[in-house]
Amino acid sequence: MSYTIGVDIGGTFSDCVAVNDQGQVFNGKALSTHATDPVEGVIEGLTRLAEEAGETLESLLGQTTEFSHGTTIGTNLMVERKGARVGLVATKGHGDALQIMRGRGRTAGVAPELLLNVRETDKPAPLVPHRDVVEVAERVLADGSVLASLNDDEARAVLRPLLEQVDAVAISLIWSFRNPVHEQRLRELVHEIRPDMFVSISSETSPRLGEYERTVATVINSYVGPASSRYLGALETALQERGLTTPVFIMQSNGGVLPVETARHRPVQTIGSGPAGGLAATESIARRTGHKNVIATDMGGTSFEVGLLIDGRPILTSAKIIDQYTFKIPQLDLRSIACGGGSIARVDPHSGGLRVGPESAGSNPGPACYGRGTEATVTDADVVLGFIDPDRFLGSEMQLDKERAVAAVRKIAEEAELSLEQAASGILRVNSHSAAILIRQRTIEQGLDPRDFALYAFGGAGPLHAFAFAQELDIDQVVIPMGNGASTLSAYGIAASDAMEVFEEECTIRAPFDTDALAETIGRLEERALEQMAAAGFPKERVRLERSAQARYAEQYMQELHLPVPSGPIDESFSEKLSTVFAEEYSRLYSAVALSVLHTSEIFTIRVTASVPLQTAATATPVGGQTAPAREREVFWPGHEQWISTAVYDGPPALGGLIEGPALVQLPHTTIAVAPGQSLETDDFANCILHTQKQENQA
Repeated sequence: MSYTIGVDIGGTFSDCVAVNDQGQVFNGKALSTHATDPVEGVIEGLTRLAEEAGETLESLLGQTTEFSHGTTIGTNLMVERKGARVGLVATKGHGDALQIMRGRGRTAGVAPELLLNVRETDKPAPLVPHRDVVEVAERVLADGSVLASLNDDEARAVLRPLLEQVDAVAISLIWSFRNPVHEQRLRELVHEIRPDMFVSISSETSPRLGEYERTVATVINSYVGPASSRYLGALETALQERGLTTPVFIMQSNGGVLPVETARHRPVQTIGSGPAGGLAATESIARRTGHKNVIATDMGGTSFEVGLLIDGRPILTSAKIIDQYTFKIPQLDLRSIACGGGSIARVDPHSGGLRVGPESAGSNPGPACYGRGTEATVTDADVVLGFIDPDRFLGSEMQLDKERAVAAVRKIAEEAELSLEQAASGILRVNSHSAAILIRQRTIEQGLDPRDFALYAFGGAGPLHAFAFAQELDIDQVVIPMGNGASTLSAYGIAASDAMEVFEEECTIRAPFDTDALAETIGRLEERALEQMAAAGFPKERVRLERSAQARYAEQYMQELHLPVPSGPIDESFSEKLSTVFAEEYSRLYSAVALSVLHTSEIFTIRVTASVPLQTAATATPVGGQTAPAREREVFWPGHEQWISTAVYDGPPALGGLIEGPALVQLPHTTIAVAPGQSLETDDFANCILHTQKQENQA
């Protein structure tokens, strides 16, 4: 027997998934241990995973052929500001780019209600204080030519005092992505003085136009680099000591994995890797079910993420914001808000209305019902209303304290002058409304109708709350992928992901597109992709290359399109094909009347994605199934605002069977809520399909 393992460390739980060579899927879940040692939570989750698979931890790891891991270490270091002390090396006269930011820097990534509140918004604390910024005399022009060469002796004199003070270095020079020669030489000089120093250069970290965004990406890479490298090393050692013999792969935010040794040098790409695993899993499952357009929703203990599949493919983007800092790296387009199971509820002191999030109880202290926290969370409201059985949480491995949950929610009720049930119901309704708003923003703002999509609901809290936000969106079908596996779907996606790296190059090629310029740029990128994948241990003959381009109307910087670029030779008809694709995509997003006859279109970035398939996906099929409820209990359903006798099932319906709401389907790691008027069935791939009331009325 052999296994493929995926691990995802979330804000509350560490999820583990194993797929054996027969396609069977096993799940393990344990509380994350961010406050102490994250490796402990991973080992505990793997231990529970081994028990479910009928193995010891040592025998499971000994039979593992592929081990992939998604981590929130980088995200946590940024949010908690516990990263390395970074020294920034900039071109003379450009040392203040990070402090100046963009004009929207003080409001980047903040809550919408604060956008116009000058008193409540400000620039974030600097990642690099001014004392740790140095400038070197050099200059590369926009065409890549060298105007002023770097003087090694002068550079050494500038670097030596800096390297005595910092833990890592970020080098970001003007136009370095056109010609990286000076950045590369500065890195050599740093290692000449301090061979052990962690160094990031912008021409490798984020070779994109935009001095500020490129500098941010480079600084973040060095800010999280030393701690991420130590963690990955400690994890690899701990796994090897327990029997793992295969290399460890690390999940990236672009939806692929890379060997740990490669990932150590680019830790900025691991930020957001967990949610990326969920979207990667959605793509794999949707391919089997035949769903082309999917809204993927991941509600865990801390956050709620939304991604899209359009025509069966996830959308890639470049811009990302974390702690108000904007940077650009290729990544899956996922949007996130803080409305997970651990989101803390409060009463607004000005309006008296209920608010949920963005603060989260996390795993420590966790929701009040976990036995340590005191503030009411969404999970506490679930317990109060009867959605969660305190005696059967996490497969009965974790006992919840209902009295503490009631006490925490009662504080909210008294402050808001509501009954206990009204307060708990209000918490769930506010949380579901926030989720629905994010989904509308992800679809309608891109010219898409959410009613044309299947909604996939996963994460520990997703299946429990999907009945509400799906109904608010008037979506007909909700897929709970892989049943109980929905709770650990991101870990499954990490296990099922291919090795992948994305290579980009800025350019300015205007229509009618110069085929020679396109061929030269694409050829250069493909050669670089094959070389770097070979350096990561993948033979060139196994590497698949996929081309794409980012385009816009010339100088129209707000509307960017992602266009597929066909494989094969770039001939004279190539330019006409790209122009047609541009017009079709622009019309789809902004309508045909938005097409301009006065502006020419331009390609400003060429992207080549290099991938290597690592393993086949699971072939889960329905096993058994429930035909009758195990018990009944009273549940207070939001929207109906009354206690209703609700059937409780200890498993999903059998294939061909149907569970009518109101019902709760209790699974080891999550619960599926079926509201009155809704129904649930199981498809041929072990997915649970929730039909909303609207669909039942149409039937």
